Order: sequence, then structure tokens, then C-alpha cells
Amino acid sequence: MLTILGQHISLIRPSLGYQNKVYADEHPKIRYGHRPKTNKENTGKVIAICIKLKSGKIKSLMRGLHIDIMEKFQIAYTDVSTTGWQLESGKYIWR
Repeated sequence: MLTILGQHISLIRPSLGYQNKVYADEHPKIRYGHRPKTNKENTGKVIAICIKLKSGKIKSLMRGLHIDIMEKFQIAYTDVSTTGWQLESGKYIWR
């Protein structure tokens, strides 16, 4: 198809690239009246901060930081396996 200027239309207005089409049934659907699931096993109030040693022992303090545990019990960085928290339910959460 020629334009008024005498050139082909594709030179003046190039075609658009491929565009993905999102159909109505592919949109996420909002569900009303449904509560989100909560993980009740690992929820609760933190009562102590803990450090797990490579030997399997657990050292904890009621207040402070993880480094405070290491300073109080004179633990080296190389002896620490993981750090975490103790919950009211008695369970531990490790990071």
C-alpha cells in the first residue's frame, strides 16, 4: 500500500513487535471470604535467643543478641552451627 508521499506504508509506520495476549480466564481471581492459611506450628512469642553448637548443645539467653551468647559462654565462631530462637511452645526456629 502506498502513502501520500509515495512510499510504502511499512517504511513510514513499521509494524509492532509481537505482543503477548492475556485472556480473561488467565487473570488471577480474587476469592472473598477465605482466610489465608497460617502456620501455627512455628508461630508464637520468642522467649529466648539460641545458638546451636556443632557438638549439638544449645546455649540460650533471655535477652540480648546472638553475639552476647558467644561472649558470655566464650564460644568461638568456628564452633557455632546455627543461630535461632526458642518459642513459648518450646520449639526452636533455626536460620
